[in-house]
Amino acid sequence: MSLRLRRGFTLVELLVVIAIIGILIALLLPAVQAAREAARRSQCTNNLKQICLALHNYHDTYLGFPIGSRSHPWKVHRNSHGTNWRTNLLAQLEQQPLFDQLNFETGGFSCTVGSSSSLHSGNEVLRNLALPVYKCPSSTSGPFDNDVGNAANAQPVMMLEYVGISGAYPDPGGRTTICKESARGMVCRNGLLLPNENRGIQHAVDGTSNTIIVSEQSGLVNKELIRSNYAGGWAGTAADPEYPVYTVETMPTGHNFYHTGLSVIRWAINSPTKVIGSSDMCYMTNTVLNSFHPGGINVALADGSVRFLSETLDMEIVRRLGAADDQQPVSNF
Repeated sequence: MSLRLRRGFTLVELLVVIAIIGILIALLLPAVQAAREAARRSQCTNNLKQICLALHNYHDTYLGFPIGSRSHPWKVHRNSHGTNWRTNLLAQLEQQPLFDQLNFETGGFSCTVGSSSSLHSGNEVLRNLALPVYKCPSSTSGPFDNDVGNAANAQPVMMLEYVGISGAYPDPGGRTTICKESARGMVCRNGLLLPNENRGIQHAVDGTSNTIIVSEQSGLVNKELIRSNYAGGWAGTAADPEYPVYTVETMPTGHNFYHTGLSVIRWAINSPTKVIGSSDMCYMTNTVLNSFHPGGINVALADGSVRFLSETLDMEIVRRLGAADDQQPVSNF
């Protein structure tokens, strides 16, 4: 009597195989996701290195870093927003043809008090333009998802996700004249990218390896999309000889210091602390430094290196890194 050969799996065996496959997927999926995030963080690091190299190339050419942001007093016939360092660096970021098309005499945007912004005809090239170097690949926001809280931001222009550091508040060195209060938060002049003012390597008294010059700002604040941008971060106006151009040092008390592309380190990294309540949240001068990277943010130091700062890093150390000339020691970070 011949034996019948059994072919295939029994139901129990099939269920066991499926269970094993499910366990393997569950074990491997976090590793795959971690590998993808590591690759995205690496690209973000590379973006910051390119930006920092561009800053140094600019410094070599013009003997100083670019003005952090041009800011003018708010007035009825012209907007107060100024072009910032990110626009000035385009030529150093291999975007010379784009830089040549921009009209810096008219500025990036046109608006009057109480109205929304629109692109100047001379700068329509910015519409629907996305530059990967200014976008963190880990960010879940779209390139044109502009800040909440202001109708003027409803423009098809890129949301820029790296911000210049103009200092830290309170001043780590205890100086009381370094920062001033504005309607949009504290403005300071202890960093390297300042409104209406050029600074250079010589101002990094604490050492370029101990000074943040650019940071990520690509995450969420209280589940909202808030950046130190206006209309995406390209907003700008030409200088107006009829009105004074204030620096932080010469700014009169009570002046509304509107600018874009800069932030003063005031809150902890990835803090849920919301900026001062206002319909113009994109104007805030103390917007939190944040990212979608687990546990911290990437920052570019003035020596050209990029470091990952943990969100648990002592706040005093973070402030000391934001100030270029407080002459306070910085421990391992």
